[in-house]
Amino acid sequence: MTRLVVMYSDTKSQPRPERVVPLSTRSQRPDRDELFGAEAVELDVESLDRYAHTALGVRALFESARHPTPPLLIRINTCLASTTREAMLKFERSVGRGSDAHRNHVWFVGTKPGLDGLIKDLRSLQLGDGVSCIPVETAGLRG
Repeated sequence: MTRLVVMYSDTKSQPRPERVVPLSTRSQRPDRDELFGAEAVELDVESLDRYAHTALGVRALFESARHPTPPLLIRINTCLASTTREAMLKFERSVGRGSDAHRNHVWFVGTKPGLDGLIKDLRSLQLGDGVSCIPVETAGLRG
């Protein structure tokens, strides 16, 4: 799956994580070795307001195992186009407004500058350690 990982503390000394383990609130948890071997954990939640609760649970899991918590990434499924209107039409054709795929995942539908603004807002709110952006073409989510 193609994913663009943006770490909020991007520096030349901090490499982007290679072993990103997805963790969804709707599917089975990865096995212990896979989870504790992750360089980052990608949280796939239904909405951004559920992120903090999910992140607390993941941090508690790592702490109880006395294992350092890797960076926690917010998964954002993206549907980008040159205009917001084009992006909405593309989204409606590929995913469908109100579909299970729409309701069960965080989506950004719009333009690249708009996505950049969202990432800046999430960074300023200190929501997660970074984001993992998954294009609609590779997200594997259909209505």
